[in-house]
Order: sequence, then structure tokens, then C-alpha cells
Amino acid sequence: MAAKAQHEYAVYLFQQGYYADAVTQLDEVLRADETGERWSDWATAQFAMSHFPEAERGFRRALELNPELADAAVSFGAMLASLSRWKEAIAMFEGALPKLQPESRAPVSALAEQCRTQLEMAAQTSAGD
Repeated sequence: MAAKAQHEYAVYLFQQGYYADAVTQLDEVLRADETGERWSDWATAQFAMSHFPEAERGFRRALELNPELADAAVSFGAMLASLSRWKEAIAMFEGALPKLQPESRAPVSALAEQCRTQLEMAAQTSAGD
């Protein structure tokens, strides 16, 4: 199967909830042709399966290959936020904002603001200990 068609099939599998199968397909695609988008999709599937170290490695590789990949940065930020890594999540969201289409900026900005709130609450809790 050609890499492009196999990548599309992996995305379809992911959309159907077959995350492990999507990762298997993406593993093959990445061996054939490594791109930031494919690494991002691989990382997103890993994130969906709660394989956080693998997802982080994939998101970092995606952004290394293509620093302009805003979707990867937003997804990585969401994963970091889910792990209470607020400062890193804020940095990802804020870094992605200028690369996003105008209609996508408000929700991502709101996510960054929620992370700032969580960070402040965590600081207050640790100060009260």
C-alpha cells in the first residue's frame, strides 16, 4: 500500500476508535516516509491509548520535523495539561496561537488561560501546606 493511502487508512482507523491498529499502520508509514504530520497522528493515537511517554516522543519529533505544525502543538499541549504539566502546556498553546487560523485562536487561548488558573491554584495549595 502506498504511504499516502496507508496514512489515510490509519487516520480512518483512528477515527473509528481502533487506536492500536492506527499506530501499527502509522509505524509502517513512518518507516517509509517520516513527516511531522505522520508523527503527530502517531502521537495522537498513543495519547488516545494513554501511552503518554510514547505520545510525548511522537509530538516532539513531529514538531522537530515541522515546527509550524500548530495542530501537533495544540494536541501536545492538551496532553501536557491532562498530566498537570501546566507550564509546559501553556508554552505549547501560546507557541501555537500565531500559527492558527483566527477562528481557532480563541479556544486555544482559553485552554492556556485554564492552565494558568490551574497553575495558580497549585501554587496556592503548595503555599498553604
